[in-house]
Amino acid sequence: MKLTNKRVVVTGAAGLVGLPTIRKCLEQGADIVYAMDINITPEIHSLEAEFAGRCIGVKIDLTYMDQVESFFKKRHVDVVLHIAGIKGSPSRTAKSPADYVFPMMMFNTNVIKAAFDAKVDWFVYLSSVGVYAPADIMEEDTVWSTMPSKNDWHPGWTKRMGELAIDALKVQHGWTKWTIIRPSNIYGVNDKFSQDSTVIGSNVWKLFNVEGSEMICWGNGSARRDFVFGDDVAQATIDCVVNEVNDIINFGCGEAVTIKDTIETIVDVYKELTGKTKNIIWDETKPNGDLLRCLGSEKQRKYNILPKTSLKDGLRSTIKNYAKNYKI
Repeated sequence: MKLTNKRVVVTGAAGLVGLPTIRKCLEQGADIVYAMDINITPEIHSLEAEFAGRCIGVKIDLTYMDQVESFFKKRHVDVVLHIAGIKGSPSRTAKSPADYVFPMMMFNTNVIKAAFDAKVDWFVYLSSVGVYAPADIMEEDTVWSTMPSKNDWHPGWTKRMGELAIDALKVQHGWTKWTIIRPSNIYGVNDKFSQDSTVIGSNVWKLFNVEGSEMICWGNGSARRDFVFGDDVAQATIDCVVNEVNDIINFGCGEAVTIKDTIETIVDVYKELTGKTKNIIWDETKPNGDLLRCLGSEKQRKYNILPKTSLKDGLRSTIKNYAKNYKI
């Protein structure tokens, strides 16, 4: 199924994956992309100007079913890429789990049901690595015989419930026009950069916002993660539509790297771009998180839906863009 002349909804339009997804859909021939978010950011307005009449920002609160139903009743939609989610560090999810559970439960249910009722040609649900229990390799078919990690307990179950809603429509109504993608740890140009962000987002923030030559990092760096660049995830959502992948698939780089190697690479790229050096200090009184999170890649290889950006290249783009946009 080509995107040519299709009308596409992208939720979470202002985010890490949403923005590159909008651009890629338009560049690949979509007739109109409805860029849905609770706030229409300058980046969305920029895409509206660049793709005049084809990119339309839609300010909407997806947690309200009446707003979602009203939109779908008034407009014909062919494809829905449901990317919206709430991103944060394990420490933040542990302290404020309700900030994740309630909005995600509501907007996942609302968008899934509205897309089904509208009989869209294809629906993509962006799930999460957080649905898995810790394992050396996380395979798609193991999820429902395990429970999410305690480090991802509330958001992991919430993402699972979105998957279960899709399965319920499959069982009761035979719905097969969908793909569920479980991406690994996403980072990239439009990430949230703060002290309480995820591993890459928080450490990029530290580079530019913490004074002095020392950079304090949690744990001892031995935990390993499978990182994937946001632009690659954006392309994967489109590839699943084009190839009509009616399946649940992982999307990662297929190789776990240590947090130590990742942060050292961040510091190396920072020095390459700015000429400044940071010394990494490990605070071993802080937790490491799960020791290993790596997605199995057999299914994504089967469908030829693979990332193209190396970790170092992705980090270079991320840090370079952060420095530019924050005028540092």
